[in-house]
Amino acid sequence: MKKPNDYSEEFQKVVNEWRKRHHIRDDDAILLCVELFRMHQKHWDELRHRDLPSFIEFRETILKLKMLASFVQRDANALLEELRRQGGGRRVAVPSLAGLVLTAIFATVTGMFIGKFFL
Repeated sequence: MKKPNDYSEEFQKVVNEWRKRHHIRDDDAILLCVELFRMHQKHWDELRHRDLPSFIEFRETILKLKMLASFVQRDANALLEELRRQGGGRRVAVPSLAGLVLTAIFATVTGMFIGKFFL
């Protein structure tokens, strides 16, 4: 596995050029800020690399998900085919009068609550 590039030499080169351009001494306080920034960046880079899975793990997980999805799709197709063969779903359920009345009552009460809540 290829190791990520280490940009610390490049960063140090840029810092040295910046110090020369602005005539910054070795004992200047701003260099302490730069060092603190580098420590902060190193800390967060280590956290990020520790928490993120590697690309190989990610690829393996995607392949497993693809395989599981194909199994689910195959089983769902088999179930649909069996349901079609059995002729299920051709009968229409007739709603009862009590069910229709209760639905109308619940819809009316819900509408009143929504109206009170928003007004």
